[in-house]
Amino acid sequence: MTGIIRAHFINNREQLQKALGNSLRGDKVDVGAFDLFRRLLLAHIAEEERVLLPALSRALGCPPLNREALRHDHVGLATLCAPVPERESVKNLQALFLEHAAVEEAAGGLYELADRVLGAQAGSVLARARALPQIKLTPFHGGPWVRELLAEVLRASGVASSS
Repeated sequence: MTGIIRAHFINNREQLQKALGNSLRGDKVDVGAFDLFRRLLLAHIAEEERVLLPALSRALGCPPLNREALRHDHVGLATLCAPVPERESVKNLQALFLEHAAVEEAAGGLYELADRVLGAQAGSVLARARALPQIKLTPFHGGPWVRELLAEVLRASGVASSS
């Protein structure tokens, strides 16, 4: 049986994958579709970072074991959304996102743990997550410093850039 937290976040992931896939149009990137992806992604990360993980930490009496790895992934994913999207960066983002989602959705992963530990509180936690204010997107960033930052994020995450 899938709990409500797991179901919600798996549904989010499916929407994210669709939006990210729609951003790739042949050799071009559809910036409008990518903007939808980054809005959905940042909202997804906010739900986890601002509501789910703190509630889970309170219920456990300590942060989940993989807390820092999840935060590291979230920072990396958000960073990859900062520059004007190019085909290569979108492909790298897809790889990192799928790897990250697999960890959260695995048997015994974050969502299963949250449903089990939060129990009857899961519904109210999910309601608080859904009630977060809408994400305001910043303009895309450019310049050499952005490419250097992205290269560092990709190295740290283990996703090899093809450049």
